[in-house]
Amino acid sequence: MIDAIREFWTEQSLSQTLIIIFVTCGIGLYLGKLKLGKFSLAGAGVFFFGIFMAHFGVKVDPVMLQFCQNAGLVIFVYALGIQVGPAFVASLRKTGLILNAWSMGLILLGLLFAIVLMFAGVDNISNLMGVLSGAVTNTPALAAAQQGVEQLHANSPGLADELNDMALATAITYPLGVVGVIIVLELLKVFFPKKSRAKEPDLNDNRHHVGDFLVENKGLIGKTFEEIQRIFHIDFLVSRLMRDGEVLQPKRDTKLQLHDMLSIVCDEDQKESLVALFGIEKERVHDDSNWDIDGSRLVQRRLLITKPEYNGATLASLKLRNEYHVSVTRVNRAEIDLVPTPKLHLQIGDRITVVGPQEGVNRLSDDLGNQLKPIDAPYLISIFVGMALGVLLGILPITMPGLSTSIKLGLAGGPIVVGILMGAYGPRLRMTTYITQSANLMLRTFGITLYLGCLGLASGANFVATLINGSGLLWLAVGFGLTVIPTLIIGVLAMKYSQLSYGTICGLLCGSMANPIALDYINDQIEEDTTTVGYATVYPLGMFARVVLAQITITILLI
Repeated sequence: MIDAIREFWTEQSLSQTLIIIFVTCGIGLYLGKLKLGKFSLAGAGVFFFGIFMAHFGVKVDPVMLQFCQNAGLVIFVYALGIQVGPAFVASLRKTGLILNAWSMGLILLGLLFAIVLMFAGVDNISNLMGVLSGAVTNTPALAAAQQGVEQLHANSPGLADELNDMALATAITYPLGVVGVIIVLELLKVFFPKKSRAKEPDLNDNRHHVGDFLVENKGLIGKTFEEIQRIFHIDFLVSRLMRDGEVLQPKRDTKLQLHDMLSIVCDEDQKESLVALFGIEKERVHDDSNWDIDGSRLVQRRLLITKPEYNGATLASLKLRNEYHVSVTRVNRAEIDLVPTPKLHLQIGDRITVVGPQEGVNRLSDDLGNQLKPIDAPYLISIFVGMALGVLLGILPITMPGLSTSIKLGLAGGPIVVGILMGAYGPRLRMTTYITQSANLMLRTFGITLYLGCLGLASGANFVATLINGSGLLWLAVGFGLTVIPTLIIGVLAMKYSQLSYGTICGLLCGSMANPIALDYINDQIEEDTTTVGYATVYPLGMFARVVLAQITITILLI
């Protein structure tokens, strides 16, 4: 019996490799859920259990292991790109631009410190990128850096050892990477006690204002809404119009008259512009549920777009007011509210809020689909095509000015770029890229779990020896410094010189460091959701930047 177990433990067959990988992933996920106070390893538990298995002598087929590791990486980064794609462009606007600027400052500062340490002779850039990946708890960045090393040292006899050292550096520094961010968040409270106790403002760039505006501007008399928006470049939506006590359904060619009362939906920061344009904002005495048109009570409903023919269609092309006598007051995409401008391209999975007569809303509901069942199953064709395009982009050489060698985005950079583009712009090309939140989470979790489990199995045999007798203690100290010092510098500067609140700054620091554990820690102390908003705003660009910069840095400095 013992001989059979020993043989299975070291036999390098297809079946044995798959069993070991699956057992590692399953047990690792369970261990990752265990908490010591507020601390848990989460998905990294798979990584550490893989290291544990390799340390105790498990051996698997290296070719099969590498295939599973790379497949998991591609699945994860592509699904991540699809998830953040719809919100990616929105995150670069207004307050989002400010938050992402601070986030990029933190990312570049940490990378600069790692490069300085390389030139100071502390360690080579490969190991330091592994250390940095653990310090910022970002395993996709490690994968990107390893891809860069593989491309440049493909024929090197020491390639396997170099890749293993990078993974070990990440494993050793990862736990303190989590703890270091929490320490910084607590230090910011000590350094800025007043600001950390201040009430959190609303940070949502997409907050809406609904108001009743009385037309007092005689210069607008006889002009249509289409002409007004073209002349004054202000995006707003008039859901209905009251004229001489009668409620009308406005159209783009409706001409204004003096003393018309308009119910308008707009961005919060455009409210003052509309007051200046129309004349007066009246106190609201109506809501969306009790305005009547031609004696028929208006209803407000949220409709889900599920029919493929509407994927990529603009709101203007639907002719909602002429065909259905309804108005769209809001479009929600990936949990972000968008102002429904005529040129807005709709996507499958969008939820639109409409106001109008019951009959018109019902017809629109039938036409749009408004059924969960058609989108419950992910569109696998677009997923596989997208991943194939991502891998293709990753292997294409990209020439950069000043570099004698072209770079490649690799299996980490290529799929995330294609995923973001497919999620953001695929519907405009009439491509169905929608994946339900649950399906996307399943893909991401499966991919990163498979990647981390294989990574641990591939690199864990020398973990203890490296930690005790090798460079482990040096990596531990350097990694803790790369976590705390850049994060503290950016945190202090943001607290001192920006108008951002403590909760928002905590969110952007956690998002920049890809640290959901620290986010959960600070969320328990702040009632408002500004930490989560800050995290979600910087996470897409931060993840993209970490992956791409890791590979570019390796390519430049290893040439």
